[in-house]
Amino acid sequence: MDIVIGSEEKSEYYPGFLKSRQLFDLQLADSKFRRTVLFQIMVVMRHLLSLRESEKEKRDKRTKTPNKVVFYNFTLSPEDATWAQQKDKDAHNLTDLAFQPHPQHRTFTKAIRTVLDRDEAWVRWKENGCPPFEEPSWGEKEYDAMEKRLRQILAPIPPYRYPLGNAALSDLWKSAGDMTMESLKGRVQLPAPEDFVTDELDMVSLEDLTEAEKVEKLDERASREWRGLRLAMRYDMAGVAENKGSLKKYVESKNGSTAEEGKKEEDKDIKDEQMVDVGTNGANGKSEDIKEEAMDIQNGH
Repeated sequence: MDIVIGSEEKSEYYPGFLKSRQLFDLQLADSKFRRTVLFQIMVVMRHLLSLRESEKEKRDKRTKTPNKVVFYNFTLSPEDATWAQQKDKDAHNLTDLAFQPHPQHRTFTKAIRTVLDRDEAWVRWKENGCPPFEEPSWGEKEYDAMEKRLRQILAPIPPYRYPLGNAALSDLWKSAGDMTMESLKGRVQLPAPEDFVTDELDMVSLEDLTEAEKVEKLDERASREWRGLRLAMRYDMAGVAENKGSLKKYVESKNGSTAEEGKKEEDKDIKDEQMVDVGTNGANGKSEDIKEEAMDIQNGH
């Protein structure tokens, strides 16, 4: 048997097994011999597990032309099936442990599973009466069915019967009239932080209120200021931090900076207009000088 693991290839040859019981322990010390025994255990356990009642039911369903000559009348009991499953699992685990130091220690176990799966496929083929491997050629009926199926797969997906996701929303939208999804986007707008600025509390007026009314008044003011700060932090967190979390100071600094920017823009516009006027006047003066020089030259001639 040739075993290939990674780039190593070794040919293993086993002479006749030792028959003396006194030398059996010596033979078990050989890892190659132990793997051979484990492989035989896997083969036997796989065969026993195929005799379970559930496996026989699956065989009867998939077999079209049964070959009863290769069928077994013996049925494995549930207790024996559990025992066989455990022994098969133990044999695979021991085989993995035997190759554990090697980086590809599962290669041998995978090869064994492949061999057992191919043997099981061969058994199924025998149980089914050894049907031929050649598949019949397709006719026009098969090609037409395949073409129809491909057209169904490649056909464009029809629109969903509920445009808005479910029947209730779709029926509600039918009575919306001329409203569209775009017209609803600007319907709700967030207020500006300036709308939440509250006046300073008059401590004298608070004395006339009860304790419950005072708490309600203070909570209302704190709530409004917190909502205004949240809106301000959404667009200008650095400005809120500079004003140490005071909404009124933030709004005043913002209005002051806006006024300064407006004044700068206004001054810039005035300077631009003055530059335009100077350029226009300079151009008019130069044109008059040119006209006078032309008249002098003409008179001199």
